[in-house]
Amino acid sequence: MNRVKSPLPSKKNQPKRVRSILFKGLIFVFGLMFGLSVPWYFYINYITDTIIQDRWDIPSVVYARPLELYQGQSLTAKALSFELDLLGYQVTAGEPKPGQYRRQGQQYTIHSKGFVFPEAATQPQRIQLQLGAQSIQSMTPALARLEPPIIGRFYTADFENRQPIQLPQIPDSMIRGLQAVEDRDFKNHHGVSWLGILRAAVKNLLAGEVVQGGSTITQQLIKNKLHYSENSLLRKLHEALAATLLERKMSKGEILETYFNEVYWGQEGKVAVHGVVEAAQYYFAKPVARLTLAEQALLIGIIKGPSWYNPYRQPERALQRRNVVLQVWLDTGVINPTQHQQAKASPLALSNNRQLKTDFADYMDVVSSQIRKQFSLQDLKSQGLRVFTSMDPYVQYKTTQTARRTSEWLSTEVESVILVSGAKNGELLAVTGSKTAASQYNRALLAKRQIGSLIKPLVYLAALELNPAFSLESTLRDEPLTIKTADQQTWQPNNWDRKSMGEITAATALIQSRNQATVDLGQQIGLARLVGFLQQLGLQVQRNNHPALFLGATELTPFEVQHLFGLFASRGANQFINSIRYVTDQDNRILGRSKQAMNHHLNQDHIDTINWALHQITTTGTASKLTTAFQLTGPLFGKTGTTNQGRDSWFAGFNHQYLATVWVGRDDNQPTPYSGSNGALVLWGHLFKNL
Repeated sequence: MNRVKSPLPSKKNQPKRVRSILFKGLIFVFGLMFGLSVPWYFYINYITDTIIQDRWDIPSVVYARPLELYQGQSLTAKALSFELDLLGYQVTAGEPKPGQYRRQGQQYTIHSKGFVFPEAATQPQRIQLQLGAQSIQSMTPALARLEPPIIGRFYTADFENRQPIQLPQIPDSMIRGLQAVEDRDFKNHHGVSWLGILRAAVKNLLAGEVVQGGSTITQQLIKNKLHYSENSLLRKLHEALAATLLERKMSKGEILETYFNEVYWGQEGKVAVHGVVEAAQYYFAKPVARLTLAEQALLIGIIKGPSWYNPYRQPERALQRRNVVLQVWLDTGVINPTQHQQAKASPLALSNNRQLKTDFADYMDVVSSQIRKQFSLQDLKSQGLRVFTSMDPYVQYKTTQTARRTSEWLSTEVESVILVSGAKNGELLAVTGSKTAASQYNRALLAKRQIGSLIKPLVYLAALELNPAFSLESTLRDEPLTIKTADQQTWQPNNWDRKSMGEITAATALIQSRNQATVDLGQQIGLARLVGFLQQLGLQVQRNNHPALFLGATELTPFEVQHLFGLFASRGANQFINSIRYVTDQDNRILGRSKQAMNHHLNQDHIDTINWALHQITTTGTASKLTTAFQLTGPLFGKTGTTNQGRDSWFAGFNHQYLATVWVGRDDNQPTPYSGSNGALVLWGHLFKNL
């Protein structure tokens, strides 16, 4: 049987078939491109809208306390120089101008910058003062104060810490200088400079390597904003489209302003330096408006390679780069030959006490937490708030430096926390939540640990308040005892030295931190009554049905401990530790002041009685090392605390000026070789010796 063959397509139909295939292929490719490009376009459009939106939030500025100057004020030359450097004051040999000071031995002539305080504006003025060893001996005028340093900025929506600036606040030479170095066609292109790309390609081809990029300022802004790191063709296309869209939505001035607020200027540990405000503060400790031409050129030069041209690590390389920028500025007319010569002859003049926002990050955590509790939501929705805090920059610096040496003085295995507040007024002066700058965990606020013997002053205070017949002369039994708990288990507390002293006075029991005697007193008070007393002080105790509470078997954060001992340091005047003094709106009107909520009705004589014992602890008790080994003078008051196997080492103590709480331990809650007296007390002693 013969098969019938299919007829072959005629030569006439072949062109039609090819055209049909090509047409369908083109439709497919077009559809694919359309399907990919449309969502891509809308995504880029959304990104550019986000960049624009970020510009309209006016941040809230957070200030430290202003440095007040008057005869007799406690102040050292080191502390004053630190403060002036932090504020960006420059040393001069001649007559100081605003923002400058002259030092001749212990005599200072300072020309302040002035500041608009809520109650009154202070004008720039000359201040002459003579320092003694520890205080101001004489001064003209009789009273003055410097402007408060900025320690952070909050966007009111989420309290994110950022530091923006408006374009008119940036020196014109720096604005034109940026364009001269990074994007000479900036005023003419629409986001992408094809001339710049061609120029860069020729230079790279001649050099045989990539020596120059063709990215515009707008493209660099996109890269900084979106945190691009890879250098691919797709990323370049992404950048180009986004830059073109952004230039249709923002003016050139708005793009420049956003660029200065976003550009990356370096890294210090975990912290990235973004924005010209932060860069000027970090490298020169001064506001942007007061940067010299040489300083402006260095910052513009660093943009090319913040790590490669880091002036702290590579000063010669950074100096060479700065001079290249100055030459470009001379060639393009940004500066004249005289300015070029003077700027090129200038040293780098970097700040010796560079500060990043993380130097104050732990303190800012407290501000962020307390501002929501102390001020209304309606007030906080206002933009441009000014938050005036009680932070003391020099005390914060000393506190941080003390914590950093934990591994040297104790062990690499342990962490540390230090808080400092005013002894009398309860104002928070400093917070350091870790021994290392790399840590992002603020243990001062977040780490709940057992407090051990730190609770004993409160137990004895409760006895004075609740048992009229009790005094520190009353006798207690420091001897073995067995207690049946609520769950029908037996509990047998021991003393730290595994010995018993028999009948002793309550004063001896507190001063020598005797566990068995304290439990004897706790039974006289009653567990339920003690819990009620502690709750009256604002302490929400855990395990409140177990007698181990008498010995501190409850968990608190170091910040909560600071609150409790603030009661003793202020003789009952302050129950809570505050970081915020007051908040003003954009028009400088005071929205509110922090208030001390006093919930207790304690007898001040009883507090003084406990303070007498706390003083004895630092002379003859468990903290006597402060007066023997550290040789600290003046009345000291404090209490050591240790939990089982040294898992937590505590010392909370104060003098007439400062109250400080120190915690030492491991994050994994494993045992350490430290008690309160040979762990936390060591850091406390070093801190107070330096203060």
